[in-house]
Amino acid sequence: MAAGSSTRMNGVNKQLEKIGDTPVFVMSALKFERSKMVNEIIIAAPADEVSRFEKLARNFGITKLSAVTAGGETRAQSVRNALKRVSPKADYIAIHDGARPLIETEEIERVFADAEKYNAAIAAIPATDTVKVAAGNGFIEETPQRGKLYYAQTPQVFKKSLYMSCLEKLGTRADEVTDDSSILERCGEYVKITEIRCCNMKITRSDDLAAAEAIYSNRRMVNMI
Repeated sequence: MAAGSSTRMNGVNKQLEKIGDTPVFVMSALKFERSKMVNEIIIAAPADEVSRFEKLARNFGITKLSAVTAGGETRAQSVRNALKRVSPKADYIAIHDGARPLIETEEIERVFADAEKYNAAIAAIPATDTVKVAAGNGFIEETPQRGKLYYAQTPQVFKKSLYMSCLEKLGTRADEVTDDSSILERCGEYVKITEIRCCNMKITRSDDLAAAEAIYSNRRMVNMI
């Protein structure tokens, strides 16, 4: 998924910003390119940037790229557009934020393994902060047990037939969700949490890009030693 409006980046398309010498969305795609469990990659891009995204992906060596589709007005619509290009032979689909370029291939494959076992799995990390639930007036209403809370991330991997069945069942209500696993949850399906260890931050603001660059540079230094 790389079709977001980047509203919190002051109009700058975060997907096209670079970490090192690589555009953000390409770095994300390369992590899937390197997995033997991935057969095809489909990128959902802004409608007016489809050809540009395709050219960049191919120039940077995304050999498993099968299509670049136009994104929709919501995440669910973008996913629907991409699903139309998925091979009929595919048993599972993995949905990933193009703005999460620091995911590691090893972690991706751990999510895949859980999805094959449980039909649905998402990358997540345990909450480290105490989370407060506030009422409409801004006062604390509840403090959930932190041990039960996770930050949902991507990739989120699903048995294709199950995901598409839930997507069809929800119809336009799917446009309300903020992550893909919520579609299955609303259909009463179970989703496994796969705890990941690597930093998998989402680039949302300009400061995030600088932080991602620092983490990437540090990893390169560690690997060179």
